[in-house]
Amino acid sequence: MKTESLARWCGGVWSVLPTFPLTRVTQDSRAACLGALYVALKGPNHDGHDFVPAAFRAGATAALVRADWTPPPEIAHLPLLRVDDPAAALLAIAKGYRADLRPFVCGITGSAGKTTLKELAAAMLSGAGPTAATPGNYNNEVGLPLSVLAVPEDARFAVIEAGISHPGDMDPLADILRPNAAAIASIGPAHIEFFGSVEAIAAEKAKLLAAVRPKGFAVLPLGVPGEVILRAACRCRVVTAALGNPAADYVGEPLAKGVVRVHRGDEPAVLLETGLCGEHNASNALIAYALAREAGATAGQALAGLAAFKAPPMRWEAVQAGPVHAINDAYNANPLSMRAALETFAGMDAPAGKVVCVGDMLELGDASDAQHRAVGEASGNGPWRLLAGVGPASRALLEGAVKAGYPATQTVWFASTAEAAEALPLLLRPGETLLIKGSRGMRLETLLDALRR
Repeated sequence: MKTESLARWCGGVWSVLPTFPLTRVTQDSRAACLGALYVALKGPNHDGHDFVPAAFRAGATAALVRADWTPPPEIAHLPLLRVDDPAAALLAIAKGYRADLRPFVCGITGSAGKTTLKELAAAMLSGAGPTAATPGNYNNEVGLPLSVLAVPEDARFAVIEAGISHPGDMDPLADILRPNAAAIASIGPAHIEFFGSVEAIAAEKAKLLAAVRPKGFAVLPLGVPGEVILRAACRCRVVTAALGNPAADYVGEPLAKGVVRVHRGDEPAVLLETGLCGEHNASNALIAYALAREAGATAGQALAGLAAFKAPPMRWEAVQAGPVHAINDAYNANPLSMRAALETFAGMDAPAGKVVCVGDMLELGDASDAQHRAVGEASGNGPWRLLAGVGPASRALLEGAVKAGYPATQTVWFASTAEAAEALPLLLRPGETLLIKGSRGMRLETLLDALRR
């Protein structure tokens, strides 16, 4: 990145020009290195300006700081890009960098499954050429611009994830990304506390589709909630994907052990082998394949790239936890993903028996009890020996499962994850398979540490 371009994009002024080329941007002083521009962001619990000296000590080449900030004497002579607001400047720099990028940029969003979809799409596209992707779930107003700024100029494809929690969140993300293509993983009541309805969630996510360039395309799951809203936002070509619906452009048929048979027009069927169980993951694989093919990958290239796919951590991750087998799906949860996880687990083989431990689904607001109870009624009455709930809201899920016919004597409730960590290991039997699923704030993965101990 050219120093003069950075200043122009964000309206900043250099104290002195860097003497070493800038090759990366980071907001983490611990990740600073030679060639890094450290961005001093102010968060709810810290101010990044306090760590500017540490960033330079770690090797940073320059720092993006507030214009009114007074640096300590030991770094006053080093390159500082002074701006009115570092957070706004980060967005502006990413937008400027994106405008000059040549790779085919694919935007990914959805209420559940977007990180898995992103990883699958990136894997398939990598078979057709160098592909960059959002690291982890760097998908918010800080993570997305950093993800864009990390895309190499010589990449052929970039797959960037966009996540939202509140109304208006998608506006700056879509404005930066301006994708050549976009795909929706799913639409459901995630963060409904802040939106009020699934339709409002669809409308916010549709802003990414509206930002797709007119000559691009959007991949939509046929029959997704809010589909009318999503289609209406598109100025581009719409491609559809669906499991078992011949009306879709790409039709998928889930087979055993994470395999999906895909039909596309008159082409020979292909088998996508992901190792990810469940119809929701079959849908993700199908959408990713549609995205890759429409972006220019051949079937052979997509399959070759998929062979190197590795599922993101804590997303249906099979691990051994002491005496039990565990499915760690604890990265996050909402009603859509919780129901999918329970239904998938119900269909799994587990000769020694199954146990489910669910945590609260957060950010559901006034609808929390109703949403938890509905999930319990629809999917909680499964073939498990024990159904455990962790957190205040999970009680309603247990109640829903009992209402649907699950034995109340086979339920147990814990007020907190710490309480569950003390008691749950005593309730499990060697060889059983345990599913853990809950919102990120519940940190249910710590239960696995307790089991290992």
